[in-house]
Amino acid sequence: MILMRFFTLLILLTVFFLALVFMLQNKDQALTLTLGPWTSEPLAAVYVILGVFFVGVVFTSLVGIIEGMKLRAGNARLKRKVKKLQAEVDALRNLPLGGDEDEHVPLPHGVEEDGAL
Repeated sequence: MILMRFFTLLILLTVFFLALVFMLQNKDQALTLTLGPWTSEPLAAVYVILGVFFVGVVFTSLVGIIEGMKLRAGNARLKRKVKKLQAEVDALRNLPLGGDEDEHVPLPHGVEEDGAL
């Protein structure tokens, strides 16, 4: 596991270094962005690259936050279901073992008799 983390860190540092070299070599390069009728003033390539990177980080963060919220909601739903099922198991454990077949002991409030067993 430590070897994998080291390898990942090494790859990330290499990519970062190559991106830094690329940006420094292209610092004098000017780009003009056009989107429909709008045209920007000439910008340094470094600023365009950093801007696109920042937009990607923000977009990815928003997607991650939304996915995390979905997971937390699903976990909360499953915890409620486990709590309900645990209450049902506890109620069934407390039922008497023997007795008349005609005698029906009511289940505690909140536990449904669905015939799943």
